[in-house]
Formats: sequence, structure tokens, C-alpha cells
Amino acid sequence: MNNIENQTQNTQAVPQDPVVQPQVVKPLPKENAPVNPIEEGLNLIPSMTEEEKVVEKTKSTVSIGSVLSFIVLVGIIIVVVGFNIVTKQILNGKKDNLYAIEKRVNQQADKIISNDAIVDRAVLYAKVKEGAFSHKAIIDFLTQIGSKIGNIQVRRVMISEDLSFSYVGYTTDLETVSKLWYTLGTDENIDNINLQSVAKGENQVTFSFEGVLNNKNFSNK
Repeated sequence: MNNIENQTQNTQAVPQDPVVQPQVVKPLPKENAPVNPIEEGLNLIPSMTEEEKVVEKTKSTVSIGSVLSFIVLVGIIIVVVGFNIVTKQILNGKKDNLYAIEKRVNQQADKIISNDAIVDRAVLYAKVKEGAFSHKAIIDFLTQIGSKIGNIQVRRVMISEDLSFSYVGYTTDLETVSKLWYTLGTDENIDNINLQSVAKGENQVTFSFEGVLNNKNFSNK
């Protein structure tokens, strides 16, 4: 009896495993049957509407237009840059030609200025030479006249640029002064003569004449 109780206790102490009920797989309806992935892929992107298609087409057109515009713009830039380069080269060439012409003109101008300076100097020299006269020749002329008359001493002769002169001297008597006055008045080398003063002293007579000499006869040839 004790053995029966012990077996009963041992039987109650051992836990029993739960009974697994088999799951019944229900067949899926044909509409929800899985699609064979090998034959056709699953499209997760929804289809575009007509408006979205129009917008997408417009974007494509705008993109193509932008690319064409960019290409045209690049072409215009290349043409403009090339034109500027060519124009700059032409301008530089023109500048070089202009510089060469200006250099030749300046050289010719320098020559002309030099020639004009030479001509001006020549003309000035001719005028100076034409208006110049020899003081020595005039003094010798007056001295010779006094020597012809006799006993006349020249004290001072002053001559201006217009050949007007003053003649101061002395002699022994008034008659000699009269002869000198007459001789000076009739000489062709003298245009005008005046007796300015005469004074008689104990031993001599002083006199002074003023006149104008002939320019043609005394000017340098």
C-alpha cells in the first residue's frame, strides 16, 4: 500500500508537457494569393497622374531649354572674347603705326623748327648787318674833311644808331669854321648839318655841329 501511495505521489509531482495543437492553414483566396517574385516585380511607386506627367514634361522641356540657353550664352561669350582679342590686337597694331608716324612727324617738325631758327637768324643777321655801320669809317670821314680844310682838330664825335651825329672840335679862326660848315653842308655823305655853337677864345675857336649822315653810304653792304 505504501508503494501505491509513493507511485501516486511521484506521478503527481512530475509535470506533464502541454499538448501542442496543430494549426490549420486556411487557403488564401485567389485575389490575395502571393505574386510570384520571379515572374513580376512589386511596384512600390504609385503611378503619376496626368497633371504630374504634364509638370514632369514641362520640367524636362525647361531643362533642355536651359541647357540650350547656356550653350548659346557660352558661344556668345566666346565670340565676344575672341572679338575683343582680335580688336585689341588690331588696336595695338594701329597704335604702333600711329607712334611711328608721330615719331617721323616730330623728327620732321624738329628739322623744320631748326631750319626756321636758322632762317630767322640769317634774316636777323642781314637786318643787323644792313642797319650796322662802322664808327671808325665815320670818324675817318670827318677827320679827312678837317684835314682838307686845314688846322682843324676833332675833340669829340658822337654817333647814334640812326646815324645822327655831333661833331665837336677847335681851330684857329672863325673863317676856318665857316669853311668847315660849308664843306659839311655840301658833302653827299651828310643829309643834314647844323652849327650848334661857336666860341672864340684867345688862341682858338671851338665849334660844335649836329647832323645826320647818309644811311646808304655808311651802312654795311
